[in-house]
Amino acid sequence: MKIITIVTFFVVVGLAGFILTKNIITTPTMTLTSTPTPVPLQVPIRGVPMTSASAITSPPPSMDGINTHTELYGTGADPDIITLGPKVGGHPGWKPYQYKPGMSFEAYKDGSPVLAPFDMVLVGFRDTSTQIVSEGTSSHSDDVKLFFESASPDWPGVYLTVYHLLTSPLLTGHTQRANNDLMAPPAQGYQIFWDGNYTVSPTDSATSYGALIGYKVKRGELIGFAGTVPAPGSVGTHSFADFYFNVPDASINPNIQKGNLYLHLVQPGSFFYWKSYSPNTSFPNGVLAYPFETDGYKLPAEQRDINYKYNSKK
Repeated sequence: MKIITIVTFFVVVGLAGFILTKNIITTPTMTLTSTPTPVPLQVPIRGVPMTSASAITSPPPSMDGINTHTELYGTGADPDIITLGPKVGGHPGWKPYQYKPGMSFEAYKDGSPVLAPFDMVLVGFRDTSTQIVSEGTSSHSDDVKLFFESASPDWPGVYLTVYHLLTSPLLTGHTQRANNDLMAPPAQGYQIFWDGNYTVSPTDSATSYGALIGYKVKRGELIGFAGTVPAPGSVGTHSFADFYFNVPDASINPNIQKGNLYLHLVQPGSFFYWKSYSPNTSFPNGVLAYPFETDGYKLPAEQRDINYKYNSKK
């Protein structure tokens, strides 16, 4: 006789207290002289189809060091446009605005280095940094966007967008806070949004950015510097970087009006497991690196300068 045992793990992710239910199904083996020995079979996060590239997101062998810095979680993505996996998972007290595609990670200060969560390749950029004028007061808002495609075997076909950056070492000609026409912002390469995705050729202004399209960055490497936006209801600015992930699935995303219909937005704070990066850290399958320096890890000093740029020959 075979006995099926289902063990349900509950993992609390983020300050929101959102509980993910994950199952490990064990099938015992029996001999005449032995007792049943469970053999674990991994099952993905509830609500994530087996057809998704994210099916690898199963419980790591140990939760030691996993999801230990949820204080970094800022405003989450708009749950109404999340079409795969859990819909909530950001800071519990910060309500997302409509069509917000990603979750904010709170920077320690303006210009904090932003790290790659996994191995990935730069496929495009867009700069919608602008000068905001409200009631006679002018404030600058940083919004350099970088679009990446996963180069990790853990996440085939996944795309990451990071935005609200001050600048990036991958944009070799960009160093200053520029204000751009939102009707025609500098842009090049693959562009990914909550309702569409497409490729654009570089305009004259985009060419001056010297974007290293095709450049591969490894997990934990520098991809940019956190920017600032005016702090609503207070004096000063708010420093952070926003991340959104598009995960391929066999189902159609009904929000997509143009481009690949099979890319789905997920809620980063509850869809993924996160761990602090250092060169000696062991990352289980499916675990991403926090995008900031945590637990004492620091980049080389030269890379903490916002004027640092990568070599275009890599």
